[in-house]
Amino acid sequence: MSAGRTNEADFDVIVVGGGHAGTEAAVAAARVLSAGRSRGQGGQVALVTSSLETIGQMSCNPAIGGVAKGTVVREIDALGGVMGRATDRATVQFRMLNRGKGPAVWAPRAQCDRGLYRRAVRALVEQQRGVSVIQGTVRRLLFAAGDARVAGVETMEGRRFGARAVVITTGTFLRGRIHIGTDTQVSGGRAGEAASTHLAEQLSDVGLTVERFKTGTPPRIDGRTVERSRLERQDSELHDFRYAWSALESRAALHHLEQLPCWITYAGAGTKAIVAENIGRSAMYGGAIGARGPRYCPSIEDKIVRFPDAERHQLFLEPEGLDTHELYVNGLSTSLPAAVQIEMLRSVPGLERAEMTRPGYAIEYDYYPPTQLFPSLEVRRIAGLFFAGQINGTTGYEEAGAQGVVAGLNAALGVAGRDALTLGRETSYIGVLVDDLVTRGVDEPYRLFTSRSEFRLTVRQDNALGRLAPIGRGLGLYTDAEQRLIGERTATEERAWRLARDTSARPACVERLLSAAGTASLVHPVRVAELAKRQDVSLESLFRATGVGDDLPRDVLTTVELELKYAGYFSKEREAADRLKRMAGYPLPVDAPYERMRTLSVESRQKLAARRPASLAQAASIPGVSPADLQNLVLEIERSRE
Repeated sequence: MSAGRTNEADFDVIVVGGGHAGTEAAVAAARVLSAGRSRGQGGQVALVTSSLETIGQMSCNPAIGGVAKGTVVREIDALGGVMGRATDRATVQFRMLNRGKGPAVWAPRAQCDRGLYRRAVRALVEQQRGVSVIQGTVRRLLFAAGDARVAGVETMEGRRFGARAVVITTGTFLRGRIHIGTDTQVSGGRAGEAASTHLAEQLSDVGLTVERFKTGTPPRIDGRTVERSRLERQDSELHDFRYAWSALESRAALHHLEQLPCWITYAGAGTKAIVAENIGRSAMYGGAIGARGPRYCPSIEDKIVRFPDAERHQLFLEPEGLDTHELYVNGLSTSLPAAVQIEMLRSVPGLERAEMTRPGYAIEYDYYPPTQLFPSLEVRRIAGLFFAGQINGTTGYEEAGAQGVVAGLNAALGVAGRDALTLGRETSYIGVLVDDLVTRGVDEPYRLFTSRSEFRLTVRQDNALGRLAPIGRGLGLYTDAEQRLIGERTATEERAWRLARDTSARPACVERLLSAAGTASLVHPVRVAELAKRQDVSLESLFRATGVGDDLPRDVLTTVELELKYAGYFSKEREAADRLKRMAGYPLPVDAPYERMRTLSVESRQKLAARRPASLAQAASIPGVSPADLQNLVLEIERSRE
């Protein structure tokens, strides 16, 4: 395994894999390295992937963002990543989730044209100064002679490339095995693409602990064979928000695509009966797969077995793109045989004559428990080797991209002899994700939720740039044009703050506004900054009533308004987080009735009941038990003692 033969080329950092983690890692590493080198000097980073055509491929559903995940996309963008920029170029439907809960917890989500997204990612990677893309399947790592330090990679084609750091982002490809029913099993990392076996065997041989997880995908159908009059239509909200994911590109140059609807239907009694009758033919329930799958993206078999009393299960028909009629049947993930999948589809209202273009399948793959990593995502026992994405036991494009940024930044920082970057839980959801992985580990595919963070009001999708731009500046991540955009955004926010503090609202100007909001009238002028703290009174409406700030962007006004409204809650969040740390030794009864603690999530109730932790610290170490659950757990215990 030593690096004895001559290398074809030498790089500072090599990234293995061109998915969401790999593309972010390559760009992040190149930005760090380019910051300290003369303009025009390239070739510092190599992205090595089995197929250049699948760089940025959306292997599962064609969507980016959602609850917590939308915030992660904005954070990736704030650190110079590509996911937000690619999404802006490929969005065919936009929705702002959680609108009924107030803007502090709003969650942006975009349906993307799958082909346009992939091409946008590849273009952004290839345009990044200092990145070279190489097609090849990595067979093994190279190591420095007599040293537990990575020294490069060798491909199946016999090509050797030297490197001072390597980031592995192989997704589901390490010993991946595809299952369609109990009889059809194919080695593969994705439908139609070969698995990586040699590299997986080498990683096991060097002493790393390896486990298996599974994930799945639903069938896809020809939209022309769907009876849409029987479905519920869901249209885009882009016209309401004019939303842009990236803060590092000029909005004036952003061209929004034609917007497409999604469609909603339900798998009811007929579908349940078909699944129940064929459950033994499912790869998961027929014994072909033994690995655990994602709790929060269960197969239709899981739903029917785990929730037998549910009358129906919601399905979303999501467009694959502008140049295809194909629809992705979100919510119908399955490993049943193809013939059963067709029968199951045609039991769904509106899909009685649907034609299946691709069957769904389950895939089993290797992952490496992430407690084997430093917070930098460097492997503890192999210097210069970093892991990011599903190889660490996570699920989701956004979670993968976030790890790619962290691993890429730290690989480059290590090469440059600089200190590693650790994002705290209070700075970002990326910080929460990495801390959860390396300290708690995973016992099922990890997915981010707002409940996993102690700082949900502080860490929002609207203020990602403000939170992370100082870190990006310190690392030298931005181009001159990006620096100007960040400066303009900062200046605009400062102007909005200044107007809110300096503008007084006369009673007559805001009487109608306050009355409509059901809040008390004024008897004397009051600063706009004070009035904006009232419930249902927006900063935008106050500026309009007082005749100022009509040129300020809505997203800037949203950020300033939330900072005004929730100023008191921010300190409470920190106090609650500090209180949890101080209460680490808080004892938990052996017979605590976790099953009856309805203020805890279902996942936490199940895991606490199974583990029976003796203290709050032990409960905190259980994967899936969130800070919010820990706070509620203390209240539940105290209530039961009373």
